[in-house]
Amino acid sequence: MFATFYLSLLLLLVLFSWICNVYGLLLPDGDIVPNLLSPESLRWFVRHGIDHISDAPIVAISLVLMLLSVVRGVGLPRYVSQIFYEHKLPILSRRQLYASRIALLVFGIGVLLVLSGVLLPGGNLLSVTGHLAGGPLSKGWLLVVLLVVCIPCLVYGRIVGLWYTERDMIGALTSEIARCSGYIVPFIVVSQLMAALHYTRLFEFLQYGDRISQFCSFLFYVLPLLPYYMNPTSKDKGR
Repeated sequence: MFATFYLSLLLLLVLFSWICNVYGLLLPDGDIVPNLLSPESLRWFVRHGIDHISDAPIVAISLVLMLLSVVRGVGLPRYVSQIFYEHKLPILSRRQLYASRIALLVFGIGVLLVLSGVLLPGGNLLSVTGHLAGGPLSKGWLLVVLLVVCIPCLVYGRIVGLWYTERDMIGALTSEIARCSGYIVPFIVVSQLMAALHYTRLFEFLQYGDRISQFCSFLFYVLPLLPYYMNPTSKDKGR
């Protein structure tokens, strides 16, 4: 559904750029709106088509899906729901309680390491000037969050017997990626749509700012993922 919708938007954008170019409509800097059907535009799309996909946030989305995989795998959403919505503490076995303590200890160590890298003078997560801006954490925060959350969850799952082998843990990390495998098709279409929007400079033509462009990019990439989490037939795999 989303792939067809985005492809329709791309075709409408092609038609819109052709009409604008025929009538000589100008961008704010005085250039004519480029025609996506022109030989130059077609050569540009063929030359940079793979780059459009690689420049899209597939890595960040994959990391988020890995994070969701492990969190759902240990049943954390179910426990949180019981505490905050059902107002009762989850009943855990002695082994689960022991695993929870170990996982919380590992999580605390991870948080302390991150805080020491941020708060201590000359911390490893700060820039050379001693600020967060421009430091490694400003760009790698998602990977840090993934490690701080996933490692305790994997420790918990290993202790309680959810996972035993390396293959089990890899499966736990990639279960959401496998469940959302159909997302790759609309993702590819969106990457080409966003490239076409930037190529035609439509947001400039409509006199919208960069924030609108960023918001549309975020919305277009996230929307196809929602059906996988709003589907009532999907079951929580946590134990």
